[in-house]
Amino acid sequence: MINKNVLSLGDAELLLDAAQRKSEELGGMHVICIADDAGYPIALRRLDKGKVTSVQIAENKAFTAAAHRRVTHTFTNTFPGEEAWGIFTQHGGRITVFVGGYPIYVDGKVVGGIGVSGGNGEQDIAVCEAAIAVFAEHMKKTGGGTVTIPDAARKA
Repeated sequence: MINKNVLSLGDAELLLDAAQRKSEELGGMHVICIADDAGYPIALRRLDKGKVTSVQIAENKAFTAAAHRRVTHTFTNTFPGEEAWGIFTQHGGRITVFVGGYPIYVDGKVVGGIGVSGGNGEQDIAVCEAAIAVFAEHMKKTGGGTVTIPDAARKA
């Protein structure tokens, strides 16, 4: 039997709140999805300026980050001619290989993912990283574990 930790709805709401604060600093144009460790949504928030087309993109970024256990913009082996070219056609087209998806690690294990869509790449990354930083501080204060983004999750 395998025992594992996953994000709760309360954790997802904390992450969403932190992500929303950062998004509002940048203009409030984001859709934010928090997924479980298998990449399925726990909670999603579309800010008032968020595009309807960004909903599925945010979900897919969270799915890819959690399920593949790595940051979505590190999939450089998916370019034409590379070994994983075409991976984005798998899982019904849900694999997303551009910026805005981060796995969430606690004590070295993936517990979920965050996907952010609606801004430019730099903005989407900033929203993801701000949410994870707030979650890390929360976990530190409550003794819930150590939140990291391992080097392996940042590499192709």
